[in-house]
Amino acid sequence: MIEQDLRSWSREVLEVPNQHLRGLPPCPYARKAWRDNAVLVVETGDIMSDARKHCEEFHAQGKELLIVATFDLPEAGALHALSEELNTAFPQLHCMTFHPDYDADDAELDFLTDNEWQSEVSEDYAMLFVQDLAQVVAASDRLQPLGYYDVYPQDEYEALVVNRKRRLTNGDETS
Repeated sequence: MIEQDLRSWSREVLEVPNQHLRGLPPCPYARKAWRDNAVLVVETGDIMSDARKHCEEFHAQGKELLIVATFDLPEAGALHALSEELNTAFPQLHCMTFHPDYDADDAELDFLTDNEWQSEVSEDYAMLFVQDLAQVVAASDRLQPLGYYDVYPQDEYEALVVNRKRRLTNGDETS
């Protein structure tokens, strides 16, 4: 159920050119990832306990993106703390979260919600996204000269781009 909702959101929002992003889609890599069957969505009843197992198995899955999703909503701060813990425990991976109590509008990324898409799922769900850190940094490096990140608030840009590049370069988030 969540996978179909995410696929619809990707098709109708993430893969569509966005005027705020200089005509680039919010996720320029989404269409190819779905087409190449490089996305794995795993629904779980307990994201807090299952996330570590999925990180341990990430590279064996052969996917570019693993989304661990749950209708059993943890507290938003606890989910964020989990992603930070996993980023430390698995330095070759990049984990980030989505929680309905902290969305794109809260992060001042309202240009990502400026669309007509409606979820077909009536119940809220939370997600943990897992990707290879080097691959994510390389993708960001390709978008940077295109002005893709120009509309991002500085703190979000630091969190989404600068800190993960520091992790890849220095092994942590310090310069």
